[in-house]
Amino acid sequence: MYRSHPVRRMCQDPIETAEAHLVLDPADDDRSHDALVAAIEVVSGTVEEQLEYGAIRVQLPERRVADLCSLAGIESVQTADVVSYTGDAGEDI
Repeated sequence: MYRSHPVRRMCQDPIETAEAHLVLDPADDDRSHDALVAAIEVVSGTVEEQLEYGAIRVQLPERRVADLCSLAGIESVQTADVVSYTGDAGEDI
């Protein structure tokens, strides 16, 4: 599973009082979406939003990020504030 550098840091040295906002990309396996959501809730996570292409935006205590990353059925975990699926490049033109 891919974990971005900030997520790896949260796993190794979490801030006890901090909340993490993450984007998960589910693995392409036989695990159902409902089973993954249930597993996220077991590690104190809340699904905030279903994003395009099957990604899931999740909020949970930073101290539980390592538990989240140990779940089956996840291909990648990144911080939500650096992931964007908007595709709007108007300011770049």
